[in-house]
Amino acid sequence: MTDDASFDSGDPAQTAQLIALNNKLRWACHSIRAVALVWIVWVLGLILWIWGDRAGLLGRLTKLYGLDPSSVTDVGYWSAFALALASWLASAVLVVSIWRLARVYLDGRVFAVDAAARLRAVALAGFAATAVDIVVRPMGAVMLSPELLSKVPLYGWFNPPDLLYLLICGFILALSVIFMTAAEIADDHARIV
Repeated sequence: MTDDASFDSGDPAQTAQLIALNNKLRWACHSIRAVALVWIVWVLGLILWIWGDRAGLLGRLTKLYGLDPSSVTDVGYWSAFALALASWLASAVLVVSIWRLARVYLDGRVFAVDAAARLRAVALAGFAATAVDIVVRPMGAVMLSPELLSKVPLYGWFNPPDLLYLLICGFILALSVIFMTAAEIADDHARIV
């Protein structure tokens, strides 16, 4: 973590503002990192719990969608499980991107070009994780049992939270463009002065 003395800009008022900002951001960055870590571990735990109980999962699918458990092969079951883990890996990339962004902020480079680039990376990782999750659902169902594809309703493949995640990623991407522009203007201004 950067020492607050590294914010010395020559102007005592501006230095005090940057130190106060860093103190406010410190707890937020650590909290966001902790929540991201809890979330990704929680998701992995759910995947392992759900897929670890084959009879329970197939029983629920039979009850909900009329799946014939005898239509599920070992290869199909473990292939669908592997796809669920692939979706988790895409989410893990998002968490790594969040951690890297928080590191830049904790280092005191809040209004820097690299901070805006890291924010953009978070948005793109979020888009990728959401897209992988949406694509994996029907693919996993086909691998598990092709009959599921016709039995699960459309909202089982694409639902409102998916659209919300895409909206949030779009908003973060827009913010990254705004912050990148502001950081570039500030860099140009610093070179002129």
